[in-house]
Amino acid sequence: MEKKRIMVVGGHWESQMMATCVLEGAGYDTITLFDRRAVVQAVRDCRPDLVLLDLALPKLKAWQIVRSLRQDSRTQDVPIIGIVPSEERGEAAAMARGGLVDVFPRPIDNRSLLRRVRRVLKDDREQRHEQ
Repeated sequence: MEKKRIMVVGGHWESQMMATCVLEGAGYDTITLFDRRAVVQAVRDCRPDLVLLDLALPKLKAWQIVRSLRQDSRTQDVPIIGIVPSEERGEAAAMARGGLVDVFPRPIDNRSLLRRVRRVLKDDREQRHEQ
């Protein structure tokens, strides 16, 4: 079975690296992207199965990324999970209708993140990798 590929995009290095380590430990291929200006092109080129997007980027920029991905026929079906600071979760959930499949709070809880990723990817692999 081919590994699912997840692109992790953000501006909080520690959260991004933690998510990447957790996902790789669970058997996913990850692509970590720090250059937010390159997200849309990177999704087109890499064709990930899922994008984890830190919405704490300057708000307008994050939603421009989501809108651009949804309007492009090559990327419109790629699921996007938004990662937000806990205190902004309600606001982001209300905005999720704009193209997110889910919203996840930061700081990241490893088990919860894996459960959400598996649900979105419909990945029913054994959950033995959870820590």
